[in-house]
Amino acid sequence: MLAITVLIAATGCHKPLQDNQIENDQLAKKAGLKNITVDCTPITLSGSITSNTTLLTGKTYLLDGIVDVKGATLTIQPGTLILGKSSVESALVIDKTGQINAVGTATSPIVFTSDKAPGSRTAGDWLGVFVFGNAPNNQSNSLAFTLGSNSYTAGGTTSASSAGSLQFVQIHFAGKGNSAGDRLTQSALVMASVGSGMTIRNIQLTNSKYDGLGVYGGLVGVKEVFSYKSGRIEFPISQGYRGNMQSLFGYKDNVSTTTTNLPVMDITNNLVGSDNAPYTYPTISNASLLGGTYCSGSDADYDRGIEIRLNGNAQIYNSVIEGFPQHALYLNGANIITKTKATTDRLIFSFSSFRNSGVNPYASNPGNWQLAGGCVDVPNGKLTMQDWIDGSTSLCGQSGNQLTLIATGYDNSTLCGNKCSSFPHLYLDEMTTDLDAPDYGILSGFFDQPDYRGALQSSANTWLTSGWIDFCSLTRDYCQ
Repeated sequence: MLAITVLIAATGCHKPLQDNQIENDQLAKKAGLKNITVDCTPITLSGSITSNTTLLTGKTYLLDGIVDVKGATLTIQPGTLILGKSSVESALVIDKTGQINAVGTATSPIVFTSDKAPGSRTAGDWLGVFVFGNAPNNQSNSLAFTLGSNSYTAGGTTSASSAGSLQFVQIHFAGKGNSAGDRLTQSALVMASVGSGMTIRNIQLTNSKYDGLGVYGGLVGVKEVFSYKSGRIEFPISQGYRGNMQSLFGYKDNVSTTTTNLPVMDITNNLVGSDNAPYTYPTISNASLLGGTYCSGSDADYDRGIEIRLNGNAQIYNSVIEGFPQHALYLNGANIITKTKATTDRLIFSFSSFRNSGVNPYASNPGNWQLAGGCVDVPNGKLTMQDWIDGSTSLCGQSGNQLTLIATGYDNSTLCGNKCSSFPHLYLDEMTTDLDAPDYGILSGFFDQPDYRGALQSSANTWLTSGWIDFCSLTRDYCQ
């Protein structure tokens, strides 16, 4: 059953203590950010929600431990604030028997954040949001999760199932991971074995301790996700996920790591468990990935844009990858190289552009493409990765890639500065960019067809520039 308690103390809403925090908050509002204001007396949630429940606009709720939804629907109205309690393992979990209906708006998003006072929130203050579904995964449709003292499984046989709706949702300072250090629990938002009947969109993930959006199995649609300042990876994709993803924006901005050679997007078949079917094979279009050398205050160890490893695979189109000192694209493993000439689930990387991405913007391990079984045009003797990626081989080469350093890219003069004082340019300037055109060839149905590569290119494209995201989540005071 659901336990609800009204706390007299304002656990998570305190007035900022410093003048510059107030100034940043005011400037951010002037810059067009749409932020919510709420009653600062939180209502505590704990235990299981087993009957249909609605969290109300203008109210604050505190997750005291693991709060799970079982056999019921949780509705969260626009303009609701949910705090993760930092002194315990706290999370919101949608069991595969439950549903969530969390639909904010561009002017009134739903906000999840730490219960700490403005200015003192830190990455990993709480676990995050976990949505478990009934679609297939590659661990016998029973992908295991332990959160607090609770055990869950995700997976089933209903590929087109839905777990509800998530739109215009911000999740800040999560990604703590469970106490056992289980890898699949270390994302701010986890979508595990959710079916294609659900599409999440307009999601912001900020300051995760480890990862941003973790998609593990299933076929859930993913659109318009902005993930940045995660301590490890912005987009880990694994466990047999075979869905569609479009307009993903991930970048590193004044964040550091103690690990070397980290990608922003990591595509694998089995982060946990055995290497089984269904094999990970997402279709991704219009990603913008900005790495460790894009902003001067970030860590150069974020040096790989997309890494495909552990027998994962993908189709990737119309993307912009910039600021990675080692590789924009890295194929790690002989079985990955072999997939460049496969007859089914072939590795596709086409109509994408690199900028400022190392002396070897694309590379593979092992580096001997021929011996590893890479794409080969036998009549012409084409044997290198370059032949594959630039389309020189007719048998299985790629199309439309821009592999030389393009002259213009994202405007880091604003994107790497104080984004509280001035809303940044999150797009490429159409008047000066020399990016080649996109191509949507086989992409239809789920996919929009904007006339640019990357997640954004024009101020008129408003999924991010409408101002519903918040760059001031550290100091934000949501109190009325």
